[in-house]
Amino acid sequence: MNEPITLPFWVFGLLLAGTAITLCWFGLRPLWYSGWAWWSHRIVKVVNPHLQLKLSPFTLTDRRQLADRLASDPKILEAINEEALVSGRSVADVQKNVRRIAYSMVPAFSPVFYFRVGYVMARSALRALYRVRIGFTDENALRQIDEDSCVVFFMNHRTNVDYVLVSYLTSPRTMLSFGVGEWSHIWPIQPLMRAAGGYFLQRDSGNPLYRKVLERYVQMATEAKVPHAMFPEGALSPDGGLQPPRLGLLSYMTRNFDPAEFRGKGRAFVYRSGAKIGTRVFWQMLRRKRNFGFACANFGTPVSFKRWLLNHWVDWSKLDRAERFEWLSKLGGELMEDIAALIPVPPVALVCRVLIKEDGALVSMETLKTRYAQEADRAKANGANLFLPDGDGSLGIPEALTLLRGRGMIVQTGSDEISVPQSQRRLVEYYANSIRQFFDDAEG
Repeated sequence: MNEPITLPFWVFGLLLAGTAITLCWFGLRPLWYSGWAWWSHRIVKVVNPHLQLKLSPFTLTDRRQLADRLASDPKILEAINEEALVSGRSVADVQKNVRRIAYSMVPAFSPVFYFRVGYVMARSALRALYRVRIGFTDENALRQIDEDSCVVFFMNHRTNVDYVLVSYLTSPRTMLSFGVGEWSHIWPIQPLMRAAGGYFLQRDSGNPLYRKVLERYVQMATEAKVPHAMFPEGALSPDGGLQPPRLGLLSYMTRNFDPAEFRGKGRAFVYRSGAKIGTRVFWQMLRRKRNFGFACANFGTPVSFKRWLLNHWVDWSKLDRAERFEWLSKLGGELMEDIAALIPVPPVALVCRVLIKEDGALVSMETLKTRYAQEADRAKANGANLFLPDGDGSLGIPEALTLLRGRGMIVQTGSDEISVPQSQRRLVEYYANSIRQFFDDAEG
């Protein structure tokens, strides 16, 4: 009985690994989750009183519970029964598919990540790459927003950094929930976006059941007064200019509105482009070299959907689907006009516009300065918000030229003549197009 027991080393290794896994799963894991939950609760108690738009209980719901709540919604259950009847599949099979869709769609918002870890990450990254500025804000109108309203931030879409920038700039007021496209369906972007309150979209999905689940999620979040961030263009601009609005999400939000109450390119492409861009950005951050210029945002005057309907003598509850979409198209057009008028005009865009108008000819510094001043005056006369470094227009040109040279977008001969290489013309046009709305009327 007292003889020692010998075990092969591989058996001892298995026993040791099993013990470690058991300890982590049943010991450390519950401690981690309970500690994280305590920290999250503490952050909410500290942050929420200072937010203009408070955190909704809907936002703080556990991801699994939120997905179950969405999949069990009465309207979703009706859609499940209809799908089972049409397709010949069992109700249980369709319901299982819906639960998978719901779980992959809903966010897993973390107050700790959003207001602490994510905020520090966003601030560090943005300040390492850009000089972040808020150009214009209608503070009086923003302060008058009723905290019981569902607020939607509409903005133009030029880069995937937009998600980080708008969340960072609005974090003192509220948290933002936003729809995220296929580009983010990879690790580690996906869990970070989900923790930041993002819900995941499959644009142009031909699955009617998926669209119904998405519609109900957006409606549930809207009814719960969760603030949204929305890119009405639906995708990144391919040419720098504003694109026609896509109103699917806005239609979902407003479908149950009662005035009395209230496309992807595949994972391989994402991994390749993400690795290329991520490596370059990380290198720039390590070198502390700001070669991306300014990141500037303007906040306009809020538009009340209820007041907008009253001003147009529209009884929303009595309209059919076609009539509602017609009015939403009108609203979307007005919102895009407001966004166009708020887009900042930075020095790089003005310099690019001057160079493109020269159509490939060599431009002297004297000519550039003269045309730059003319274009700046013309934009300002058309209501543009010019963004001038340190408030001095004379500093804009040399800084813009430094940035453009750094990216190989221009060639400078000596110190007097500048040209755009043919290979970079489309990129220069992209920046010039971002402010073209301020010149079309003036040029007739």
